[in-house]
Amino acid sequence: MESLKPPQTLKFYQLMKMSTKSGLYFSTVGGSSSLTGPGMHHTLQEAEHQRTLEILRDIDGDANSYHVFELEFPNPAYRE
Repeated sequence: MESLKPPQTLKFYQLMKMSTKSGLYFSTVGGSSSLTGPGMHHTLQEAEHQRTLEILRDIDGDANSYHVFELEFPNPAYRE
């Protein structure tokens, strides 16, 4: 049995809310944990799930839109 090698990069997904009600305004939405931070999710599925929940609870649906961004960071545990 051989251990898994750490990946070269780490991927996170950030959910952003864009509001046009009072000018153009961006903010992070959901997903606050001690490992990632506000608006950050470990998987695309988590981010999409949170986006669906935010759209369903949004009362100003016409003024807001939600976007998921994939962020890629170098893995500090990776060694060649």
